[in-house]
Amino acid sequence: MMITSGIRRAWAGGCLLLAVLSAFAQPLPQPQTQLQAPPQPRLRAQPPLGVLDLSYKVGRPTFPAAAYRDISASEFRSMVRQAFQKSGFAFVAVNEQKGKSTVFEFRLDADAKTRPAAVVLVSTDELLDGRKKCSPCFLRFAEVRNAQEIKALPWMAQYDMSARLVPAIDKAYATIESAGREHLDPSFSFNYKRQWEGEQNLFGNSFVGISLPALRESIVRAYRNAGFVPVEDDVTSKAPELALTFSFPVDPAKEGGVVYQIRLHNQYDADGHCHPCELTENYNPYQPLPPAGLSGVLSRATLESRFTAARNAAYDSMRTELERHLRPRSVFSIPPKPAPLGSPPPAPTPPVVT
Repeated sequence: MMITSGIRRAWAGGCLLLAVLSAFAQPLPQPQTQLQAPPQPRLRAQPPLGVLDLSYKVGRPTFPAAAYRDISASEFRSMVRQAFQKSGFAFVAVNEQKGKSTVFEFRLDADAKTRPAAVVLVSTDELLDGRKKCSPCFLRFAEVRNAQEIKALPWMAQYDMSARLVPAIDKAYATIESAGREHLDPSFSFNYKRQWEGEQNLFGNSFVGISLPALRESIVRAYRNAGFVPVEDDVTSKAPELALTFSFPVDPAKEGGVVYQIRLHNQYDADGHCHPCELTENYNPYQPLPPAGLSGVLSRATLESRFTAARNAAYDSMRTELERHLRPRSVFSIPPKPAPLGSPPPAPTPPVVT
């Protein structure tokens, strides 16, 4: 009886082991050819129309920046005008129409490389009492009249213009806040918030003064040394945009892996060097993975941690080698990951019912 009982227990244990192994061995959905990047969903929002969108986001909200009382209309206008002039703007004109907003026009001149000059409009609404004093007078937010013209400039010109324009607008409003504090309507707070938070690149890490072949070589070397496998790309050396594709192995002992891509957005100076070249990463964390099989269960379990370590190593290597080529006033950054690699796709957003 004891022998029979032992055989039964061994038989039951063997069946259980086979069931567990069979569950691990179930193939996952087969992806498209692994080293030819499948169509990738856009994980980043479309880049803004121009650098100015990154720095000055006020627009023209309905609520005013501030309201003033018991100050004469002439003093109020002089306060606004002088604040912008102290910030480096040239006064152009003031347009006053009965029953409508008073609009001040200012100009911030640019050098020959960053033409045109920026034109800024500042509106005020003046409600006056019998003494011709504000009761109240509203100060609106500044509007860059020729913003679309500025956004059509090359990136480097946009960077230079934005770095002068937005801090100058901030300074003008700070001057108004200080100068008009005693006349600020107590029922309103000064609603203007500082816009400038330092420069942000239009695409990603931004490099100048390096040739595109040298930049590509540094990027490929950094990823190869970190464990990524470069995939040959047929790209034009002077293309305004190109992609560098890599494969990150799911199972280091086998071919096939995760498709990973670096995109380069390029402008050049007169000598053919980057002015700037900006890089972003482009990969789908939800992409289907190749079947793991029995031998690849452990590799699949460690994929996310290995990928994160390799990605960080590649960025650290690029930082060390390329930091000296960063565009002035910019810093090297590692973008946040959109999701852990191998995550299930997010549920589709239900349509809005109106």
